[in-house]
Amino acid sequence: MAPKPKKIETPEGVPPPAPAPAEIAFMLVTTDMIDDPAQPIRSEMTPASVEDLVMSIKQVGIIEPLVVKLTNGRYEVIAGHRRLFASKLAKIPEVPCYVRKANNEQAEMLKIHENLYRAEIKPADEAKHFSYLIDKQHMTPIKIAQLISKSLTYVTDRLAILNYPDFLRQAMDAGEINFSVAGEFAKFEDLHQMQTAVYYAKRGGMTQEMAHKWVADYKRQQSQSILQEPPKVAGSGENQQIEHTAVCVYCNEGLRLIEAEVVYMHTKCLTLVNQPAPQSEPTPAVN
Repeated sequence: MAPKPKKIETPEGVPPPAPAPAEIAFMLVTTDMIDDPAQPIRSEMTPASVEDLVMSIKQVGIIEPLVVKLTNGRYEVIAGHRRLFASKLAKIPEVPCYVRKANNEQAEMLKIHENLYRAEIKPADEAKHFSYLIDKQHMTPIKIAQLISKSLTYVTDRLAILNYPDFLRQAMDAGEINFSVAGEFAKFEDLHQMQTAVYYAKRGGMTQEMAHKWVADYKRQQSQSILQEPPKVAGSGENQQIEHTAVCVYCNEGLRLIEAEVVYMHTKCLTLVNQPAPQSEPTPAVN
């Protein structure tokens, strides 16, 4: 008698992963019978963004079938939204599809995996979709992490983007700073200091390690009262500008950060610069 399969134990309060949806058919479907996802992950999809894909489809057709599900007599895209969009631009009348029987949770699992592993997706778009799953599908961050085979930290780090100031999120979306750097800058408690850091990161480039050190140095300076004086306010009303000041590591005098330059130095070299200059012994008087 064959032994019974072992039951998979999961930690208390953590639901087991959902089973994969069953494939039920493969068929050609006319594009006018296929609808976009009810909740697409990607916030931006333009003809320019799929130009290469359109050219490929015109030359060799759809290589990888779309994944769809039946919804009220029509078909809704689960995976392959970009391919459907490009196919319509290429004026392809019908596309190959796998028709799957999938509930909402299984459809979301396929949709997220499609976007995570096939083409880069913006962390901000992930954050919005994770928020949708929590608010509308009543999933927990732990459940989302299980669906996409990622850590809970991966999910919570992206959900944190929803609380970023607009200027920080926009710089990240535009590719002017990366996700890791934005996460470090989000730790600034001073909003104006955060703006200053983003300005210099966009101007001179920034790594996560550098951003982490900037934040740590700033917090240490705050606690040690190294900043020369409180920020100066220039102008009036809506035209007010905050001027942040710091200490020049070379001459040890105050300067406005707007006048500073980004300089790359070894930590050991910075230590040497900050050391006080040795005092020379007085020259003996000559009689």
